[in-house]
Amino acid sequence: MAAPAVDEDAPQSQGGRGVGCGSSSNRGEEEHAAELACSTAPQALHSWRLGLVVTSLCLGVVLYGLDMNIIGVATPVITTEFHSLEDIAWYGAAYLLAITAFQPFFGNMCKYFEARWVFLAAIGLFEVGSIICATAKTSAVLIFGRAFLGFGASGLLQGALAIVSFVVALEKVPAYQSIVAAAAAIGACAGPVIGGGLTDHVGWRWCFWINVPIGGLAVAIILVFCNISYDSNEENLCLPLKKKLKHLDFIGTVLFLGSIVSLLLVLQWGGESISWGSSTSIGLFVCFGVLMILFILLQWRLGEYATIPFRVVRVRSIYMGAMVLFTLGIASISLAYYLPLYFQATQGVSATKSGVNMLAYVVPTIVAIGLTGAIVSKYGHYVPYMVVGIAIASIAAGFLTQLDAHTPAVKWAALIVVHRMGMGMAQQLPYTALQSALEPSDTATGNAIAIFSWQLGGSIAVSVGQNLLLNSLRSNIPKHTAAVSVQQVIDAGAGGLKALAPNTLVLRQLRKAYAESLKGTYVLALVGTCLALPFAVGMQWLNIKRVAEERRGEADRGKGESAQALKGEVELVSKEAGGSRSGRGSPA
Repeated sequence: MAAPAVDEDAPQSQGGRGVGCGSSSNRGEEEHAAELACSTAPQALHSWRLGLVVTSLCLGVVLYGLDMNIIGVATPVITTEFHSLEDIAWYGAAYLLAITAFQPFFGNMCKYFEARWVFLAAIGLFEVGSIICATAKTSAVLIFGRAFLGFGASGLLQGALAIVSFVVALEKVPAYQSIVAAAAAIGACAGPVIGGGLTDHVGWRWCFWINVPIGGLAVAIILVFCNISYDSNEENLCLPLKKKLKHLDFIGTVLFLGSIVSLLLVLQWGGESISWGSSTSIGLFVCFGVLMILFILLQWRLGEYATIPFRVVRVRSIYMGAMVLFTLGIASISLAYYLPLYFQATQGVSATKSGVNMLAYVVPTIVAIGLTGAIVSKYGHYVPYMVVGIAIASIAAGFLTQLDAHTPAVKWAALIVVHRMGMGMAQQLPYTALQSALEPSDTATGNAIAIFSWQLGGSIAVSVGQNLLLNSLRSNIPKHTAAVSVQQVIDAGAGGLKALAPNTLVLRQLRKAYAESLKGTYVLALVGTCLALPFAVGMQWLNIKRVAEERRGEADRGKGESAQALKGEVELVSKEAGGSRSGRGSPA
């Protein structure tokens, strides 16, 4: 009797083992069937292996957080060295723009290629960008280096979150995502302190050289210890390379990048170096609109091959969560970028002291993220904490708009701490929401949308903040002193006021002018925080523990059905093989 035909297109893990092993015992066949049925379930790590994997992810994500804030305290010195206060937004916006534009790209990379190698490639790109920034001789080269840094950084948090979803059970994801987010916050916390110390004592270029050894250590640990099972994403990983490349949507990435660059340019230049009604402003707005429409039409036409598939965006927790992160990104990045200017230009402290002051910004965020993640992992509900956190942050943001040159340290520190506690409660939970609302195969795309939304808000905040600051300086400086011109103040940079002022009286007036000019950036943070509240209320009110239990139940039922089906197939083949042997043994 001929052997039964085998489907050549079937995955070997399911159809190429165990069938035809007629000599195996029934018990062995059942165990083998159960093993095969479980082969597509996520493989959670435990003990020391999980600890090493999470440690390596945290090291990589520390780089992401470090460069988010390390530039802030160095910016006054950089603008003074390069005479480039008008470029101040681009030192932050170039980094945030690249992170924003390439989030969908790296989301698809993590979905269709092994997340570990995507993560390592991102670290490599980040290291190259760090070297470019550290060796920059002009402001333009530094801006290019910051953009390259952002290109690499766009895969760091993305890759880390994708790997977390592969190595832990669903109900534990909020806790481990909180660990990764806390690592980013620790990097952000250390950034101002380390950046201030390096800027004051060895030079601002070491703010970028420091990334090289940290990145090297992360790469070494990942290469040696990080061996991850991607069974839950096997279908995507096994696609032909041609289909994988089609999913990356290079044309869509270019259209989106051009659209966002046009928007940021007009937001930065409008009303400051060009009028809002000028042909350049109108042209940039038109370019932004046309390219964005083309991007959206392309996404609709590509369907499942789109950078951002519409079926994912239509999930309520995804589009509401994206708006929450977009508005909170405006609030968070606005304060992260412009509070160091308040400390150095208005209060006259050093870069090191400014970094220490920024601990009030980041440490409460770490505490709130950690506590909220642990509570959500224990009880499962997450939307209530998001709503309460945003409400708290909104109240504190309102009081922050009252900061002036004479605000005592106790007051500004208390307001920043309360604001950041509220933000820490809310800003990580949209990532938890997408884990509940999406299937495991779509979480990489969901993470990309979430991180993209946050960074887009931050990019807009930096550009709009610069516009508000420079326009306010042009009107406020003449009100306070005629001893120096507006252009002299702008050319001197935020760290050059003391050297520019001819006497202490003029210096005091310049600091008052700076304090008043920065109020617009605080109002921007207030608007962003308040706008997040209705979107948070509009989220799907799910319980991640209940979702995890339901998925486990469905998986167990699927395993049982698969095991029974495979057992029946094995028995049928065994009977056919036995009949064949009987036929060969009978007399002719």
